[in-house]
Amino acid sequence: MNQKKYAIFTMDVESFSDTECINASGIRVDIDIMDGFEEYLSILDRYDIKSTLFTVGDFAPQVADRIRPHLLRGHRLALHNYTHIAPMSIPVEQFREQLRQAKTSLGALFGMEVEGFRAPCFSMDKDRLKVLQELGFRYDSSHLDYAPARHTVKLDLQNFKQLRNGIFRNKDFYEFGLSKENVFGKPFPISGGGYVRLSNWGFIRTLIQHYIHKNDYYVFYLHPFELTKKKLPVFKQLKSYDKYYIKQGVQGYGKRVEQIIRMLKKDGYEFVTFEQLVQIMDREKEPVLVN
Repeated sequence: MNQKKYAIFTMDVESFSDTECINASGIRVDIDIMDGFEEYLSILDRYDIKSTLFTVGDFAPQVADRIRPHLLRGHRLALHNYTHIAPMSIPVEQFREQLRQAKTSLGALFGMEVEGFRAPCFSMDKDRLKVLQELGFRYDSSHLDYAPARHTVKLDLQNFKQLRNGIFRNKDFYEFGLSKENVFGKPFPISGGGYVRLSNWGFIRTLIQHYIHKNDYYVFYLHPFELTKKKLPVFKQLKSYDKYYIKQGVQGYGKRVEQIIRMLKKDGYEFVTFEQLVQIMDREKEPVLVN
């Protein structure tokens, strides 16, 4: 493959109460898990990697002083909705108004333009994607297309041109999908989060190795709680799977992150932010489909 290979490392910057299963249960818990945010960026610092930080709008003022120093060092800011609610669970016009408010307030809080968006739970459809374009976003990274995932649908990208496996463009707007590898003919997410943390490491490592060797674009994401050193409480109200989700693999996940970084480096990947990738794709422009 002659094209350069690009890897993008991201974090969904949210509170522990924003975790989908915690939020859905109605549990409100005041636990500061931002040590996981600091641990993540410390890992990236060791490899000179800059991250795109998808930040929840109503959580941002609480952690602004912890985020700003990292933005000054080259990490980039993006939006993870105004509140951590699946966009498809609210009407399109309500989503539009919340998104407009969040884009403005986040930009003012940090003194910079907010260009990117990722939907909580990767909950995005064609109508809401159009709202992003109309409000001046340059990219979205919500394309998961994994049927078993809660709150997701198959995102209609028929008016987009596919540039690479997982990268799509419509006019000057980009959709950056999450990476998947086929398992028995069906796609399985390998971009991080619970998919990488909860899976058998030998199994998921083999999938990632196979994918990155044959492709030229890879995305990784995680949440602050997944790298926290704090002891998380046991929530009796949660379903068994949800209890498993917030506990399993948290200790030691950082080692998996580092192993993935080393695999990508060995395979010749260049580490960029989504904002940098937009600029790179702009320079490589080809004719695009029009709405």
